Amino acid sequence: MKIYRITQYILIAICWFAFQNAQAQGENQTLILSGVIITGKKAEPVPGAHVYIPKAGRGTTSTVIGSFGLSVVPGDSVAITSVGFKPHYYRVPYDKTDNMSVVIELTEDVQMLDVVEVFPYPTEEIFKERLLALELPDEEVMQTLRKNLSQQILTKMAINMGMDAGANHKYYTNQYAVNMGNRFMAPSLSLLNPFAWARFFQSLKRKKKKKK
Repeated sequence: MKIYRITQYILIAICWFAFQNAQAQGENQTLILSGVIITGKKAEPVPGAHVYIPKAGRGTTSTVIGSFGLSVVPGDSVAITSVGFKPHYYRVPYDKTDNMSVVIELTEDVQMLDVVEVFPYPTEEIFKERLLALELPDEEVMQTLRKNLSQQILTKMAINMGMDAGANHKYYTNQYAVNMGNRFMAPSLSLLNPFAWARFFQSLKRKKKKKK
């Protein structure tokens, strides 16, 4: 009889814990958190930003226009991070029962470095001596300098110059956001893409040169 009673108590305890767990899961209803990530006074979108729930171990990234969508549970803490911006954290309210949309504004993480002055000469006296002994360029050299510094040549150099670090980073983040947004879609045809045709003709020319 004692063993029978002990078995009954154990079964009752298991059923009670199972009921509490089911009740807790019923309270934690899954919602859809959607929104847009922006920055700056002009509300520019932030593509490729990471929207992550550390406790749940899941997340997503923002698209080219800064939009995102993620399944959450009331009470989740969502971390929004991106390169060049300060991390932002958003807490889903506990009393939310419907899907919700938010606008997340990120602040740029700007760090000012100390000014470093570089002098080619160790002392002021040596600099003065070298300056006084400096030979000024003749007229031919001055004409060459004026020609190289003309507005027309500088404009041509600016047009032919490649992208800087900031432009490369922006292009990379945009491409990454596009690839992440289209990762579940079928690849599109490039028949109407002029850049794809240009790459195709360049590859043909390279093959002809190799054969020669």
